[in-house]
Amino acid sequence: MLTANWKKHIKSLRQKKYRDQHKVFVAEGDKIVREIIGGGLDIDLVCGLPEWIGEVQQHIPEGVPYVTVTQKELEQVSSLKTPNQALAVVRQPSYPMPCQFGANDLVVILDEIQDPGNLGTIIRTADWFGVRYIFCAPGTADVYNPKVIQSTMGSFLRTKIIYTGLHTLLERIRKHMHVYAALLEGKNMFETPITLPAALLIGNESKGLSPGIASMAHQALSIPAYRHEDSRERVESLNAATAAGILLSWFRHGHPGG
Repeated sequence: MLTANWKKHIKSLRQKKYRDQHKVFVAEGDKIVREIIGGGLDIDLVCGLPEWIGEVQQHIPEGVPYVTVTQKELEQVSSLKTPNQALAVVRQPSYPMPCQFGANDLVVILDEIQDPGNLGTIIRTADWFGVRYIFCAPGTADVYNPKVIQSTMGSFLRTKIIYTGLHTLLERIRKHMHVYAALLEGKNMFETPITLPAALLIGNESKGLSPGIASMAHQALSIPAYRHEDSRERVESLNAATAAGILLSWFRHGHPGG
């Protein structure tokens, strides 16, 4: 049974100021909580329906508190419309800035992506294509927003997300890897040789990359649209997460030597 204090604490973590204050976040759902239990993160609490706790109890690390809850209790603290069996309160991991990168490393740099769904999808897609690090400008959506955590489907456990000033970061890493910027006016990606290790810059959904950040890239890339001969109009631009997925696929598998 959840105490009143725990209920209040869990619900407060929907707000960034409380997540920042306590340095914790909430993860929900059978798959994600199971991954967290086996993922090496510090856990403050695991709660789940009785049958779920019965299945995972032996896998919960020693010393981690866990409680069984009713469906009603889970609904009271969940941020989901349809709560799914389990919930965990987890300590936010802290990742050091990497000292070096491997020859085939590919990193993603996000310049103030605002939509939590976009951020979560980018993290999940980056994980699929073997991205170990995602660097985010301070104005980027919070990775520990419940919507982001849910949409990553556990990929936040495998990809290190670091918030940092992008100018300082780019001054450092552009000496060690090629930096590519996703821009509408960039060169057709299918006509551009790709060199690894590489960093891919993705800009804000409405404003794109800030000029100062875009200017630090070695090469600007664009995704060419297909237009029928009788077409008068086309979509103005791609969704940021969709663009990231297309570009990451090209970096890893599309170009010669990928």
